Amino acid sequence: MAFQEYHIVGESSWSGLDNFILVATDSAFWKAWGRTLYYVGLTLLLGFLTPVLLALMLAEIPKGKIFFRTLYFLPHLTSALVIALLWKLMYDPTENGMLNQFLALLGIARKSWLQDPAWAMVCCILPGAWAGAGMASLIYVAALQSLPSDYYEAAAIDGAGILARFRHITLPQIFPLMIINFVGAFIAAFQGMGSIFLLTFGGPGDATNVLSLAIWKEAYNNLRFSTATTMAWFLGIALIAFTYFQIRILRKVEFRRAEE
Repeated sequence: MAFQEYHIVGESSWSGLDNFILVATDSAFWKAWGRTLYYVGLTLLLGFLTPVLLALMLAEIPKGKIFFRTLYFLPHLTSALVIALLWKLMYDPTENGMLNQFLALLGIARKSWLQDPAWAMVCCILPGAWAGAGMASLIYVAALQSLPSDYYEAAAIDGAGILARFRHITLPQIFPLMIINFVGAFIAAFQGMGSIFLLTFGGPGDATNVLSLAIWKEAYNNLRFSTATTMAWFLGIALIAFTYFQIRILRKVEFRRAEE
């Protein structure tokens, strides 16, 4: 399809590299790439680091560990559609919106969350980051529980603080797991558009029109399947190259079985 002038009805003609040249010289395509990189960066910042911090806190809770782990895991069991619609109600730009009610208590003027280009991208990322943090944090909690306690006892005797123990003991031990999760989170961030589709559909303007959504619009709104397939080729090649780079890094990482 990328090498053709494809039509759903009727005969499709061969176009060679015309679609690739058209996409490569389209400024809107590269702007979508820029928004996608911004979206991926924010998604990894909020959705990848949050589970690590949450796991560290859950591992240090003295009482009610099972309760809090269950509490944070429950959003993962909820449908993504329900979560997006729930947050859309919270983002209500009127005074009835929950977030605006919270701002009113603090004496801050209400905001048009999804209609504001400065906030729209962050608002689209938060529902997924909130729903996925619990599941990812449980994986890290399991890894933290498998760490030898002797290391922490020796560090405590030497007077190491919380940050020093995290930097020199915890982080090196869970770093291989973080790399594996990072690969999956990175690829999923490039492909993810569900929240954007339901909350803003690329708006306001093109503020949240990431590449995966632009491909969808090109195919199913504009019915230009050849151009959409070509755009998908660019995205796929970039992800394949990144995955290959990550695999080369993983070869140098040492993995050990966790002791019971």
